[in-house]
Amino acid sequence: MALRLIDDDFDVSLEIPVTEDFREALSIQLQRCATSEATVPFELRLLLSLNESLDGDLQPPTRSQVSYATSIAKALQISIPAEVMKYKGSMQQFLNYNVPLFKQLTR
Repeated sequence: MALRLIDDDFDVSLEIPVTEDFREALSIQLQRCATSEATVPFELRLLLSLNESLDGDLQPPTRSQVSYATSIAKALQISIPAEVMKYKGSMQQFLNYNVPLFKQLTR
């Protein structure tokens, strides 16, 4: 059996093979969510798990990366592209390109 993850906005889906035992446990979990106010904790746990399963370059940048990039952008008087603030891979490229210039400026 498979579980299907669907994103209607991007018109993509992914079939995830799961065991019958997992499907049964997930069904019980979803029934609990439907009959109680416990949906937020489960939804949050699921979202965190999905986020952790993304490839490293697609995960969000760390707070320290964002802070460092912000300092660099101010010092170099440049803007930070939106993608840099969304994806760790883009952030790393931004830092790799701009850190040498920043270090020269702050010597």
